[in-house]
Amino acid sequence: MKTIYLKHLIIVFFTFLLLNGNLRASSPERLVSMIEHVIPLYIGSKTASGTNNARTPFAVCLEITGLTPVTKYDVQIGIGLITDGITVFGAGNVWNTNRNSFSGQLDTLAFETDSSGNSGPFWAFIQPTGNGSRFDAGQIHNLRVGYAVTGGSISGTPAFIGTKQITALDIAVTSRTPSTADDGAFIRGIQFPFESGKLVLLYNNTGGTGNPLFSYQIRNATAVNPLQSELPALISQIYNQSGTSVVGDFACVVPIGANNPDGVRRIEIRNSDNTIYLSLQDSDGIWPNSANTANIVRREVMTLNNFHSLSFRNIIQGFYNSQTNSMVPDTAKVILRNNLPPYNIADSSVSVLDQNGEAVFTFNNVFNNTLYYLDFRHRNSIETWSAAGQSFSFNNLSYDFSDAASQAFGSNLTEVNNSPVLFATYNGDVNQDGIIDLTDVVEVYNNASTFMTGYVPQDVNYDDIVDLTDIVKTFNNSVLFITRIIP
Repeated sequence: MKTIYLKHLIIVFFTFLLLNGNLRASSPERLVSMIEHVIPLYIGSKTASGTNNARTPFAVCLEITGLTPVTKYDVQIGIGLITDGITVFGAGNVWNTNRNSFSGQLDTLAFETDSSGNSGPFWAFIQPTGNGSRFDAGQIHNLRVGYAVTGGSISGTPAFIGTKQITALDIAVTSRTPSTADDGAFIRGIQFPFESGKLVLLYNNTGGTGNPLFSYQIRNATAVNPLQSELPALISQIYNQSGTSVVGDFACVVPIGANNPDGVRRIEIRNSDNTIYLSLQDSDGIWPNSANTANIVRREVMTLNNFHSLSFRNIIQGFYNSQTNSMVPDTAKVILRNNLPPYNIADSSVSVLDQNGEAVFTFNNVFNNTLYYLDFRHRNSIETWSAAGQSFSFNNLSYDFSDAASQAFGSNLTEVNNSPVLFATYNGDVNQDGIIDLTDVVEVYNNASTFMTGYVPQDVNYDDIVDLTDIVKTFNNSVLFITRIIP
């Protein structure tokens, strides 16, 4: 009986405490963690012991989870050597938006958490300094990150030590080390005005896998870096957002080609939420403007243009064999023209149509979401325009003339196969005057009479000899009064 009464008394006592608020079940402790979304493999080195006159800011993208929901936070970000102790924040300056400068390691009001207590991806811009023991050529670093509710005190010991490594490349005027294994060079990106303010990542693979070679922001950027006396002027001015640099330019630090034989194979542009906006790829590191990033040398500035890709198909009538459903490959040009009179030329590109009539044409001076007529040219074909203006979306456009006659302006195509159904551009305009007529026939005949061979426009079927077959094909199109049809 005594035992039963004692149990009752204990239950009543704890019930009283709970009702009066003196005892509460504590909530489980939140597990706070950091995700390193974007950390570059490389940064620029300092220029001398304790001095850095070639400061090249870079961008990192982080996310911290498990914080107090809907709360504003400050962060402290430092760069330490991988050999530094876990209590060390390291060195480097962080761009503080509220101070509007690279000053110290504190970024106030870096983010506000969502209802789950997550920061979401946030970017920080870090400037290597002339720190006496860090940022020298060949040294390997990592991130050191702390946090506190805005206005609070951040612990003197980092909350997180990054696992991804960052190597400093030798970009000083006077080499920091005798070895070439840590030598760096510069990539200058231009003509990205519609990507202003977005983040650019360079990769040495087309898939964008692994960590990027470098990451920063496209002008106009959030951070303004002071002019640097040991940076090439073209690079320093981009970071400073001054001089000859313009909106849409960016600057990056990369290893020399000898240490990065794949070169730069992917330019990836991301939004502030770390989603991919667009990407440009090059399978061999030699870009459309002939910049060979696999051969870049120490302190060289190599320029990469923004470009747009047209995936294109067109069959050339005389080059096509319906029995094999293939054509003889040949060089062709696509001219992009403004959509309104007088249809001025915006850009042009040359490529080789393969056996399926397919090719990729690249352009440097056009824009997304702008209409252009496609003006097709070939050495002995009639000038043929697209039926209407076409526009690039995210730097890409596909167009196929062979689908239907209506793909060409004025339906100026001829059917060359009915299974599969294929249409082709008329050829036989060997003098390229916009009409296939007696002049072309005579020119082909004259070359046939001398058994002309080789790569000549009078060879209308491209079998390397001008003969009766070419005369007949040209004559048949002249009888049809085939002319160019344009707006």
